[in-house]
Amino acid sequence: MSQHHGTSAIPWREWNEEAFAAARTEGKPVLLTLGATWCHWCHVMDEQAYSDQRVIDLVIDQFIPVRVDVDQRPDISLRYNQGTYPSVVVLTGYGEFLTGRPYTPADEMAELLRQVSSGEFVPEQDAQRASTRQPASEATVDAVMGRLQDLYDGQFGGFGIEPKQPPWEALRFLSARYGHTGDRSVLRMVNTTLEGMWNGIYDHRDQGFFRYAVSRDWKVPHYEKMLVTNASLAMAFLEGYQITARRGFRTAVEGILRYMLSTLYSRGDGLFFASQDADEPFYQKSWKDRAVAEPPPIDRTFYAGWNALACQALIQASDVLGNGSYRQFGIDALDRLWNSSWTQEGGLCRRAGIPGDASPVLTDQVEFLRAWLALYQSTGDPDKLERAVAVAATTRRLFGAAGGGCYDTTPPHSFEARLLPQEQPVRDNAVWAEALQTLAYLTGDTAYAAQAFAALDAFESVVPGRSYLGSHDSRRMEEDEEILFLPAGSAWGRARDMQTNGPVSLVIVGDSSDPAWSRLHRAALRVYAPHRIVEPLDTVRDSAKISQRGFPLDRAPALYACMGERCLAPITTPQAVREMARSHTWATGQFQNT
Repeated sequence: MSQHHGTSAIPWREWNEEAFAAARTEGKPVLLTLGATWCHWCHVMDEQAYSDQRVIDLVIDQFIPVRVDVDQRPDISLRYNQGTYPSVVVLTGYGEFLTGRPYTPADEMAELLRQVSSGEFVPEQDAQRASTRQPASEATVDAVMGRLQDLYDGQFGGFGIEPKQPPWEALRFLSARYGHTGDRSVLRMVNTTLEGMWNGIYDHRDQGFFRYAVSRDWKVPHYEKMLVTNASLAMAFLEGYQITARRGFRTAVEGILRYMLSTLYSRGDGLFFASQDADEPFYQKSWKDRAVAEPPPIDRTFYAGWNALACQALIQASDVLGNGSYRQFGIDALDRLWNSSWTQEGGLCRRAGIPGDASPVLTDQVEFLRAWLALYQSTGDPDKLERAVAVAATTRRLFGAAGGGCYDTTPPHSFEARLLPQEQPVRDNAVWAEALQTLAYLTGDTAYAAQAFAALDAFESVVPGRSYLGSHDSRRMEEDEEILFLPAGSAWGRARDMQTNGPVSLVIVGDSSDPAWSRLHRAALRVYAPHRIVEPLDTVRDSAKISQRGFPLDRAPALYACMGERCLAPITTPQAVREMARSHTWATGQFQNT
């Protein structure tokens, strides 16, 4: 995180062993601040509290100040954030938690520092912090669905009252539930939320979505723009478009990708920058004035996992919208990540092209895996599937937990071992389980399915009320995460739904050089079905797999739509593929045993 906005008077240190050793030697607590380059209130706190002379003097005299960019170190954020950014945390030199605050004005900050340094402050007890958590409930898909229904805002869409966070995980869970049940009330939840976001936090001049809204009706945005937000919302809107054919949802996807490719994309590097700053005065200008004003600055860091997420959005948009240039951008970026940022020994590094700058994290590996799976389904190239297999193997070796699922980091061996004990995030493990189920189907290796089931079972004691499995009580529950829009619970529910009901597989069998095969493949990629897996099989290249699956090798190209062992009759035209999708066969019991 850049150190500007008047913070130069405080000698911020890096998060490292030397800082904590200095705290122990000098008998001072560590003052840890967590923030990000895009974070508006981080800049405000820099300009106010951290530029206040009382605060400066206290920090320099009585504390060891440490500053962490949460984009670079999400593992530290998981354990110490106080519900939002910026977060202020006071630790002993041995890493014990004393207290924490979100954004704190200058007067309150000076008083807090004075109390801590004078010995007047009484450290918080774990029980006090634990009491703010949501109680655990029985982890079922219905429990997740019920929680979302309770939180749903029927007037404006989204979940909770305010602030309103873009709930892409919840939307994709609800889309899958609608796909299986045909329940129109579930579809209304999706449509109303997508419309509310489009009418509120979308930048209709410069394109792209803002990070979130501070008002219930979505009309008052928080103005930072994140690569993560836009890539994730692109996929949520794509699914909405596939299900409803609403032109506005397609327009949203195209606008998101136009923003990503015009503002966040570095053509020289072939990768996407991380974010664009929140500049409220800029976005409140008239369209005419904005056209000539200096745009908000961009964080030009390339985060490898976020780029993998962007690749997924580009590949899926190419599949659904028929724009081959999107796919090529995704292919080029994935190849760059593979060649510069991934190794079989160490996995995907956090910052693209900078191996070893920080410990690898699970979320990046999972997004990398999902991107290769998406690319294989989009192209049928077996090399892409082999890369997915390699990523899955490395991820399990580096992050796997004995009781099922994965830890968020590799085992820490440095001073961080006592500060950052491994934990298991629900969302990342749920997406991991989804990817493993897809991999099990595409490879025929049932061991992947067993790993997926174990990963989901590991979180039955915490879903949907908590977003991680672990005991690091210094983290304050994020209200916008665990209460207001439930991303972790939604991801878990979607993966469990895939396990329970199975994917809808669309298998294209035939000579891949035949235009009829290509037309069926393109038609299959446009279909929305719950947990859809597209498997493009060539009668020469994939003959063994075709025979193993029981499909004929000597017929004209055909598409086989299956759920488990049940399949529809072979489909031979794109029009018939579209008719199958419109009839919602996966929710109407039309599948018959072949």
